[in-house]
Amino acid sequence: MPAIYRRLATAIGPEHWQGAVARQEAAIRSNPFLQDYLRSEYAIAYQLEKLRVLVAARGDVPPWAFNDRSIFPALGFAAQVLGVLSLCTTKQARTFVKRVKTAFSSSENMHGLRLELQAATHFTRRGNQVSWHRANNTGTFDLLVDDLGPSGLEIECKSISDDKGRRIHRLDALNFWGEVWKDISAVAQHLRNGLAVVLTVPNRLPSDPEERAALTRAVVSGVVAGTSTSLGGGMELRLANFEPEHLSAAMAGDRQTFRDAIDAATGTTNREAALYGTPSGGMLALVIQSAVEDDVLDQVFATLKDSASRQFTGQRGSLFWVALQGLDAEQLMSVHEQDSDPSQQPTALRKGVSDFLTNAPDHVVGVVFGSRSGLYPTDDGITDMGGVTNFFVKETSPHWHESFRAPLRGSGGIS
Repeated sequence: MPAIYRRLATAIGPEHWQGAVARQEAAIRSNPFLQDYLRSEYAIAYQLEKLRVLVAARGDVPPWAFNDRSIFPALGFAAQVLGVLSLCTTKQARTFVKRVKTAFSSSENMHGLRLELQAATHFTRRGNQVSWHRANNTGTFDLLVDDLGPSGLEIECKSISDDKGRRIHRLDALNFWGEVWKDISAVAQHLRNGLAVVLTVPNRLPSDPEERAALTRAVVSGVVAGTSTSLGGGMELRLANFEPEHLSAAMAGDRQTFRDAIDAATGTTNREAALYGTPSGGMLALVIQSAVEDDVLDQVFATLKDSASRQFTGQRGSLFWVALQGLDAEQLMSVHEQDSDPSQQPTALRKGVSDFLTNAPDHVVGVVFGSRSGLYPTDDGITDMGGVTNFFVKETSPHWHESFRAPLRGSGGIS
């Protein structure tokens, strides 16, 4: 195990994850509401940085560190990167190393790279031969499973962020509350009860800096005055009290219990909330919502439709491997269980993918949906995929081949 980290550090350079962590920590110091979000988005960098610090202090990674499950995703990531490099020519390796380095520059780049690693690992663990197109420079899709079908199975990976199709993006909301916080933090420290601050905008947060600053000042004034008010231009500020003990207790429960508690405290439904527990025992819950409904699934399938006709060759079976970053394994498994039960109504995901596959080009043979997940080292030294995958196939495609079926029986099953 220690060799995995040393080899990755030699190939990529530890300064890349060290720099990524330093940038996020600087942002967090400026806006404390970013802490959970950034440390989650850059989890691989944080885990590798933890190992770098150990090496700097001890000369190597101590064996006991590899029993720490919190670093398993980073070890799996390292093992898969090294596996790809082992198959590259010198020129190809330079290209791939550059891509890995770039992945540490933004969470979007890292999500995309990890998704491709996840898909590749799924097939290689099942004995298939996978060609990494960025390694062999063939095609515009991401992966080719060489030994499936008459001439292989093409795979295009799509990492769909939690913001896709949403009017209010999470980072945008957290940055807005960070601006508000600069002016209300002193007052908030003395809060003894629960206070929900809900801002409703007609569509999205203003992008113009002056309009944004004016909205910030208006929200601060409303919070300090302790009154709900209309802010003009279709924007509304609503303040409501709640019992902080109920929300604090729900934090120890499962995701749905916590979600329900936030909804009850803020009088909203499934909205992102920034929470702050005060030194005086109170709690501040900050929520931004749009008056326009989100269209998440419509945007997901619009992305696949756009890609289907231009990123595959059209000469062999083609598969989309989609990561829904907003879903965890438990949620995606719940979706699969409902769709597998004939006594229940099909989910919106099932309806959407059925419509997409019906109208997709002939070469598209299926769509895989995966939850947030990671790559984890197993006892045999190989990496395995965490999370859940849900498969939808189109057997009526002229490019469908029965050999595609067995590898698509994964954690979530085949639909």
